[in-house]
Amino acid sequence: MITQEQIYNWLIFGLQQSPVKFSEVFYYDRRDNQFFSILMTDYLLFEKNGDLAKNVTSAYSENTLKLLADRISRINIDTDIVALPRLGITEDDYLQQADSFLNLNSINIDESTIWEVEEGGPVNIKIE
Repeated sequence: MITQEQIYNWLIFGLQQSPVKFSEVFYYDRRDNQFFSILMTDYLLFEKNGDLAKNVTSAYSENTLKLLADRISRINIDTDIVALPRLGITEDDYLQQADSFLNLNSINIDESTIWEVEEGGPVNIKIE
């Protein structure tokens, strides 16, 4: 069971990410009431049309791949996907920043979860 403390820890971790290094990006999906992150290597799994790339393999389950493709396709066009700001390691009060993010986006953490995916393992790309 996801607790408020786990969600705040997740939010603080996301807020502390560097604003210039993008190995992982953190979001909230209002449609699903779920916090999630996307690894930059996850984008390599799909063609521009959202189909699984032919020369790529991953250890993600089929359901995870479907949800990942859906979210990647919605990130820049769907207002239900909200990006968590990247503040880096600063003197900011991260708890206050997390509360501000939740309030500004009308997110009720009692109704929210964190997307917990299985380990994706390495992404293998076959180059011909």
